[in-house]
Amino acid sequence: MAERLLVEPPYVAKLSEALRRDLPGAEVTVEQIRGDRYRFVVLWKPFDPMGHPERQRLVWDIAQRELEGSDLRNVGMILTIGEEDLPEDGSL
Repeated sequence: MAERLLVEPPYVAKLSEALRRDLPGAEVTVEQIRGDRYRFVVLWKPFDPMGHPERQRLVWDIAQRELEGSDLRNVGMILTIGEEDLPEDGSL
């Protein structure tokens, strides 16, 4: 039986690259939720002093600038994590 390879939609790479470019030093990971819906996790030290609304405004402004229509609607979530939010062992 042939193994099925997952091919991410182009918007996933486009948004990941934009987040890394606009948030220098950010670690961006992506997880498929279902179908073409994806969750993005952004770990970035400058999030530490920011409140949740400010963090979300920042990342969603990037997403809205980079993506259109159904691609934007397929972003299920963008989690924003500062280094201070991590457990002491540094794991997510």
